[in-house]
Amino acid sequence: MPELPDVEVYKQRADAWAVGGRIQHVSAPQPEILEGGSVQSLGRELHECRLQRTRRHGKFLFLGLDSGRWLVLHFGMSGRLERFDCSQERPAHTDFSLELEDGTCLAYVAPRKLGLISLIDDPDDFIAERELGVDALSVDQDSFLDLAKGRRSGVKCWLMSQQILAGLGNVYSDEILYRARMHPKTKVSDLNEDALRGLFAARAEVLEISIEAGADPQRLPDDFLLPHREAGAACPRCDGTIRPLKACGRTAYLCPDCQPPNGQ
Repeated sequence: MPELPDVEVYKQRADAWAVGGRIQHVSAPQPEILEGGSVQSLGRELHECRLQRTRRHGKFLFLGLDSGRWLVLHFGMSGRLERFDCSQERPAHTDFSLELEDGTCLAYVAPRKLGLISLIDDPDDFIAERELGVDALSVDQDSFLDLAKGRRSGVKCWLMSQQILAGLGNVYSDEILYRARMHPKTKVSDLNEDALRGLFAARAEVLEISIEAGADPQRLPDDFLLPHREAGAACPRCDGTIRPLKACGRTAYLCPDCQPPNGQ
């Protein structure tokens, strides 16, 4: 599933490819991805609108229009943002595209049909209605520490809760915990302030480096977990063995030697 670094990369693509462009046509080969309107009504609303700005919160990307409204995109399990020449065949699995006046198309491509696209009035209202927590990249340290108070869940579940920290999922929570040398099932309430500060710093390091690497695990430093994130792989830090673990209903990966339970 695309997580915060992926969506930040898509935001950068939209900034480079589409901001300033005027929409000429809307295509939705998979109209079920649209929430709250038809292809025809959305096409009428967007026709001749200019894309003015972008915004990201958690896993959601917002495209601001000169009409004052916003197009919001969530990439589901497999979505990505691509660009193609509108005179050419669109990429496979293109669910939605915006044809711009320069002849290029901004395409929402998703092999699995689990995302959403909707036209909204205000991103802040949308974030509040969805009860999304603070963005995991922009959260400051004091807020991060406050969010941990009174939490008895496992630290991986806490990191992945979109109502607490918006943007993190199974993959990047694994990397953050690996950088912080924390076991995924360590209770948040068992972490002292120094441990939480270390977790905050690991979050920043992982997200910033991952975005710089284009959210491509193979471009990450070799001492990161993600290039080695499979059962039986060698830990790049201690030569231990990467193991799977069920946590929060997901399969997490960790190095049991680097990330022992309760820091033992």
